[in-house]
Amino acid sequence: MSFKQKALATTVAMALFGLGACGSDGKDGPQGPQGPEGPQGPGAPEVPNHATSAESLNLEYLEAGIDADGIRTTTFKLTNEQGQTVVGLPRVRFLSSQLAMTDAGYSERQSFGYPRCETGEDGCLVDHGDGTYTVTAAPENADKYDASLPQRFMVRVESNIGIPGIGPVPDIMPEYDFMVDGSDLTATRAMVATESCNACHTDIAYARYDTYDRSPHYANNVEACSTCHSPDGKTSKGIFVQRAHRWHSGLPTNTHVTAAYDCTSCHVTDATEELPNGAEWLAPSANIQSCLGCHGDGDTYPRTEYTHSFGSTMTDSCTNCHSTAQHDHVDRVAARTNARNAFSVNVTDVAVAPMTSDRGGNSYNTAEVTVTLTILDSEGMPVTQAPNESQLFNAMRITAAWDADAGYRMLTTETKDDGSLGRLADHSVNYRVEGIAPTTSVPAEGKYTYVISGQLEDDNTKNNTGLIIPSNTDMAVGVLAVEAQVKADEKTGVPAMDGKLVERIRSTTAFFDMNGLVDDSMKRRQVVSNENCASCHGDQAYGMHSRRNDLEQQCVACHNVNMAQWDKTFKAKDVAPEDTVVDHFAWNTYVHALHAQNRAEQNLDATEAQRVFKYPARLNDCAQCHVDGSVNLVAIETTGALITRHDMTADSDFFATSPAAATCYSCHNGEAAKAHMIHSGAATFEKMIDATNATFDGDVVVDAKLPRESCSVCHSEANIAEKHSF
Repeated sequence: MSFKQKALATTVAMALFGLGACGSDGKDGPQGPQGPEGPQGPGAPEVPNHATSAESLNLEYLEAGIDADGIRTTTFKLTNEQGQTVVGLPRVRFLSSQLAMTDAGYSERQSFGYPRCETGEDGCLVDHGDGTYTVTAAPENADKYDASLPQRFMVRVESNIGIPGIGPVPDIMPEYDFMVDGSDLTATRAMVATESCNACHTDIAYARYDTYDRSPHYANNVEACSTCHSPDGKTSKGIFVQRAHRWHSGLPTNTHVTAAYDCTSCHVTDATEELPNGAEWLAPSANIQSCLGCHGDGDTYPRTEYTHSFGSTMTDSCTNCHSTAQHDHVDRVAARTNARNAFSVNVTDVAVAPMTSDRGGNSYNTAEVTVTLTILDSEGMPVTQAPNESQLFNAMRITAAWDADAGYRMLTTETKDDGSLGRLADHSVNYRVEGIAPTTSVPAEGKYTYVISGQLEDDNTKNNTGLIIPSNTDMAVGVLAVEAQVKADEKTGVPAMDGKLVERIRSTTAFFDMNGLVDDSMKRRQVVSNENCASCHGDQAYGMHSRRNDLEQQCVACHNVNMAQWDKTFKAKDVAPEDTVVDHFAWNTYVHALHAQNRAEQNLDATEAQRVFKYPARLNDCAQCHVDGSVNLVAIETTGALITRHDMTADSDFFATSPAAATCYSCHNGEAAKAHMIHSGAATFEKMIDATNATFDGDVVVDAKLPRESCSVCHSEANIAEKHSF
């Protein structure tokens, strides 16, 4: 009997073995596939049309089983999001595995292969023409098959194949677990949810490759990862538990991405209905291969041992001596959370006094800003000692910037050697609270008031340089961003003057105009959300800075369009990067170019490269960070021009680039893209500006008179949303 004949015979034989007999929960399974419909009589229900499109797919297993020779067969039904049957599926992948217990006391999957099954004369996929299909395959590693163990089938519909009459379809690969004799499952290994992975990766099918123009990897279900990358499957770089831990523990500096330092960003600490084995990584029988993924010696794969500094080589179980929950895995993460939540600091009152100040022969409109902070503990009770007295705060700053609609300006300026105003500014006003006594205080209410001077200090080491209010901008809105670090006990997170744990608390922002505080309706428009960014970076653990963690509003106060600085690598060399637009520090260009790996600092040789990492999702998946409606070129086109310069001398020339062009160019760069933007969008790239084509207030660029952009005429909000996966 040929393989195909045997497969069909097996299918017929197994028609009596529906999922009700295999079920994992003891409930009746779904009905098997129905035969062809007869003629429709009056009042008979209408037969659903076959699908002609599919925004999403649903794969329902109807029958599953394994015969005496180990041949695996399953029948499934495929429908779209409207419940319409999907016909014409040309091929699938068919994974199978079993769950075995090791001598060390933990379970792991044993793979029986993942053949590609196609329809046709010699294929192992049968299309019944009604939305149901049967797939049959022989196992690899057949000698290890044990009918008494829990079995798993996974049928994958591949996104890159397309279906006649429908076109490309979403990748889908659900699992089905069963016992061959139809009894309840004797064991499971549901430890990590795919949703946890997709919090960063959006679709883990795209998480493998180093480039973004490749087709997706094998599956978008973490259960498939553990099936293929098992001791009997793909092991060239270690089994799945080794790979997953090694890759995540090796993320940049182990602090900027939550999966690098917080095991609970992927794992749960208590079993749930969805993850009944979710807490087993904390058990004494934890797989040593999981530990070696982070702690193994060397870069050889698979890692097999760990050598302590005192010479002991561990090849058995780390939990013989160590508690998995100790210090770095759970307890210290909890301590950091406690420290972060120990205090809240909010701006509760602002008063602004306009004034003028002279420096370098120029007279500037400035403002003295009086700020009241209300500081509460984790219980909402007032903190009765000012930050400079309590010694619990390692640092506390108030950052001030002006003109939210323009994307803010670099309004603090450094001082030249002769004491005059220079152009080498690299920061907004940064007022250091922790070292300054408040001008007034109400300890019983936790209120402390500080005055940010309106004077421009000649000494650029002073922190109270005045806030400049450029001419004709007195109706604008400014921002006050408060950031702080607290000292705490490293084991508990309880604030302590001698605490070794230094952790940032939640940054807060407030908005004000010349009359005082304004409500949130006046704030700068929101582009990203802290929650979205936290899905990768973790709560209060953003980016490179030690105190700043509000990506929604705070970062742009310093990373603004007037910040004509370079990365420190190029600044140290006193040589401008080749493309000063892509390598600008303005938030709208910096973040895009950084995640796309386009910044020059990321592409230097190994000894100089900084911030090198791979964006964990599809590169065009902007919804990973952005909020709905924020990618709006009409709004971007009205902000201030991007200001650059090509050398770092005190009187260096300024150049201006249209804001929407600069934003898009940070990802879509290159000469062809630039030419399109210039000729199709009326955009300007690095046009030198002076008094003839720009407004200056001393050395502060107030406005660059560039041609109006018109990118939004073609690139509408709806168009951008479609192309960028919103």
